[in-house]
Parts: sequence; C-alpha cells; structure tokens
Amino acid sequence: MGKTRMLLTAGTCLLLASGCVVRRFTIDSFPQGATVYRDGKPIGVTPVDDPFVYYGTYRFTLVKDGFETQHVDQKVPTPWHSWPGIDFFTENLWPFEVKDSRRFTYTLQPKQAVNENDALNRAEVLRARGRSLQSTGSEAPPPIPGMGPAVPGPTQPPVGGTPGTVPLPPITSGSDGASR
Repeated sequence: MGKTRMLLTAGTCLLLASGCVVRRFTIDSFPQGATVYRDGKPIGVTPVDDPFVYYGTYRFTLVKDGFETQHVDQKVPTPWHSWPGIDFFTENLWPFEVKDSRRFTYTLQPKQAVNENDALNRAEVLRARGRSLQSTGSEAPPPIPGMGPAVPGPTQPPVGGTPGTVPLPPITSGSDGASR
C-alpha cells in the first residue's frame, strides 16, 4: 500500500505541476520605432513582443513616419509539440513549460517623394485632353496612358440636362446690383 500511495502522490504532483506552452513572437523593424498592428489592433512600437494563441497566418502592419506603410501576412507554422494528439500531452501532462518564441524582422522602405515634374506633366496632359473633348454624351473619352479608364461619375450630368427638367434662365443683375 505504501508504494501505491507514493505513486499516486507522485502522479498527482505531476498533474498539478503540469506545464504549458508559452507562445510569443517578437516583431522588429529596421529602422526601429515603427508602430505595429496585429490584425488591425495596435500592439506596440518595434521591437515589441506579444503572446499568441494559435498557429497560422497573422496580418502585421508596420507604420513609421517617413517610411512606406508595410503590410505583411506572416505565417507561423505549427511545431511538432502542437500537432494534434501531441498537443494534449504538452499542454496538460508534460511537467515542464514549453517556450515557443518567434522573431520576425522587417525592413521598412523610405517614402518616395513625388516627382513634381511628373505631376505637372500629367496635369498638363489632363488639361489638354479636357480642352480637346467634344462630348456628345454617347461615347466615353479615350483612356489616358498610365491612368485608369475615364468613366463619367455621378456628378457629371448628361449632355442636355436631366431628362424631364426645364432649364432655368440665367441670373442677371440690374443697375442697382439686385438679382432679377
């Protein structure tokens, strides 16, 4: 009876002192100091570490002034100790703590300054195109190279006004400055 009681006591102690899996990842950036969002929620400024629960894909967004915002879909693969069947043992029965730490480092790209000459050239092309248009209302204008197709928006009324409306006469002012 003494051996059985000792084995039961040892087994109970093992179950009570059973370990768990601690999962954390560290997000870093070059240069450091970027605000990190995990799946749209802020978690801190790089370098930052945060716990995670599941293995799979996380969406990280890194934001820093003077640098392009970076969106990353980071896959976190499942290690052997979390495979189905084994995970029950490591989470509940293994008498030690299992640490799973992942580190991801991303390089941020400096923001590209807008070339003023390119912007002015594109504006001039648009201006020339607008002057040359003689809209009949039945055909769409040709597309501009480097831009999407020109589609009339809801703010552009059809040629001839809205069907079923009567055009208003122009507003003129008399010699006293009042509108008539």
